[in-house]
Amino acid sequence: MTLEHIERICFTYAQVHLTHDEPLPFFRTRFPGKLESVLGASQRTYDRKFLYGTLEKQAAVLFYEMIKLHPFQNGNKRIATVSLIVFLALNEKWLKTGWRELYDIAVTVANSIPQHHEGVVRLLEEFIRNNSFALEKTS
Repeated sequence: MTLEHIERICFTYAQVHLTHDEPLPFFRTRFPGKLESVLGASQRTYDRKFLYGTLEKQAAVLFYEMIKLHPFQNGNKRIATVSLIVFLALNEKWLKTGWRELYDIAVTVANSIPQHHEGVVRLLEEFIRNNSFALEKTS
């Protein structure tokens, strides 16, 4: 997942389709460096090995960090929700769930306390593992 994916796909989708009563400010108004930190979090390595070795764990960390680090002035939960779907799709996976359920999970993450970080990420990872399936490849 790249900064360009976030701006051109995730942010744009959230801005157009998930505005509700709160429109999103322009992408350029994000907090400098925070989004880049979020994107780097799930790809961290130690001794040339990913710290988060499964796709589900990487997706969970991306979702959690985007919500908790708050890289945007508004819409972090909405953008995190779209980003999770896009991240999985880029990796040929899809979630068997609805937008409302994902948004409710995002609210739960937002309301969680930082001391429960590992437990929340573990629950997210389980949710993703239990509710995702491989996309069929098209030729």
